[in-house]
Amino acid sequence: MSSRTNPFESPTKMSDSQQRVVMYRTRGCPFCVMAEQLLQQKSIPVEQIYLDDHPDRRGFVSSILPGHYTVPLVLIDDRAIGGFTELQDLDAGGELENLTG
Repeated sequence: MSSRTNPFESPTKMSDSQQRVVMYRTRGCPFCVMAEQLLQQKSIPVEQIYLDDHPDRRGFVSSILPGHYTVPLVLIDDRAIGGFTELQDLDAGGELENLTG
């Protein structure tokens, strides 16, 4: 798993056969930890971007997914899917592996 501290840094490109998963998160966030664990259980690599020191975390998250103000915010191949609940719903519906290649 990779980790970036600068949310404006350009993400690394995954292979064409594998969808890139990015999770915006903070340290100490229980839903972030649960999302990370779910992705680890599925052996899905995730790039984690920590927003602890971001001056406008809520605004930044909402700029990616309007109406969403909390972390985690999970993106699959640059498509914002939401937080832990949405990630869990995708998994329960069998769609998570399909989306992540």
